[in-house]
Amino acid sequence: MAQDHRILDSNGVRLPYTSENRGFKTNISKECRHGSVSSTAGSVFDSPLASTGGYSLWLEHVVNKANYNEAHWLMWYDSQGIPTIPLSGVFGKNELRQMISQLADFVP
Repeated sequence: MAQDHRILDSNGVRLPYTSENRGFKTNISKECRHGSVSSTAGSVFDSPLASTGGYSLWLEHVVNKANYNEAHWLMWYDSQGIPTIPLSGVFGKNELRQMISQLADFVP
């Protein structure tokens, strides 16, 4: 089995709908829970941006583990709350604004 990249709580239990890699991790002290599927916080919204085939895409708060700076990432999770990949593009609010602008121009 591939490595499980969910955050471990203080009891060594993996938290669903979280992800952690060498540089960043879901900031579980921020904002919304991951909807009705998990009580774990860290999502910007209380529902996924998209869901299909048992997978859901979430906009999450993340924290840089080296300097504690806050940022965001988009993370896909399977139906068990396990991240599908350990890496994701990390971006700030200015980059998010740029993405939103480009996406809005793209939608017919």
